[in-house]
Amino acid sequence: MTKVYTDLLGRPVGAGVEGMTLAVEPGETLALLGPNGAGKTTTIKMLGGLLLPTRGRISICGFDVARRRREALSRIGVMLGDSRSVYWRLTARENLHYFAAIRGLAGKLLKERIAFVTDALGLDPLLKKRAGDLSRGMCQRLAFAIALLPDPEVLVLDEPTFGLDVASRREMSSLLREISSRRSRTVILATHQMDEAEALADRVCILKGGRVVALETVSALLRRSKTHGDSRAAAGPGLEDVFLRVTSDDASAGR
Repeated sequence: MTKVYTDLLGRPVGAGVEGMTLAVEPGETLALLGPNGAGKTTTIKMLGGLLLPTRGRISICGFDVARRRREALSRIGVMLGDSRSVYWRLTARENLHYFAAIRGLAGKLLKERIAFVTDALGLDPLLKKRAGDLSRGMCQRLAFAIALLPDPEVLVLDEPTFGLDVASRREMSSLLREISSRRSRTVILATHQMDEAEALADRVCILKGGRVVALETVSALLRRSKTHGDSRAAAGPGLEDVFLRVTSDDASAGR
C-alpha cells in the first residue's frame, strides 16, 4: 500500500508549516494550493526528505522519513521548482544517467526507464544538450523525467508545469493522470495553476500562513462556496473563486 501520511508541526524554515494532518491514498492526486509563502514548498521539501519537521512525523509507504529515511525516500520521485532538480553542466542524457545511478538503476532496467521517460516527455532532441542551455520549459521536462526514472510509488512535484507552453502542459497533465489512475501511484503537487488543480486533483489542500484552511475535493469546495452565499460562486463557481475566498483576510478573521 502506498499511503502517504503527514503530521507536521512547528516552523522548520521561514513561515513553515504550523500544522498539517492528512493521508494521501494510492492512486490519489492531492494538490497543494496557497499564496506565496503559505508553506507549499516547505511541505514538498519535507515530503522529499530535504527538511525534517520539528515535531510530528511523515510516513511514506509505511516508512517514517526521519527514522527510516532510505526506505521512505526509495519510494518517491521528487521534482523541485528550482535549480537543484538538475545539474546545469551535464547534458540531459548525463543527468538522466547520473540520477538513475543514485537510485540504483542499472543494466536492462536502466535502459528501459530512460527509454520510457525520454519517449513520454519527448526528450530525444534534448539529450545531447547541456541542461544550462535548455529553456525553462525544457528543464521542467528534464526534471520531471528524473522524478519518474525509478517508477516511484509516490510522486512529489513542485510547480511541475511552470514555464511550459499550452501543448506541453496538456501532455504533462495527461501523463500525470495516467500515472495516478492506471498505475495507482500517489501524486502530490504544489501549484499556482487553479485550472491544473481542478483538472488533476482528487482533493485540494489550501494553505495560508503555514496552516491548512481547506482540505476537500474540488466539488465539495465548490458546493461549500455556494452554501456560504459567495456571489461569484453563485454565478458559476471556479476553484479560483473559492481559493480567493478561503485565503482572504476576512475569511481568516472569521475562523
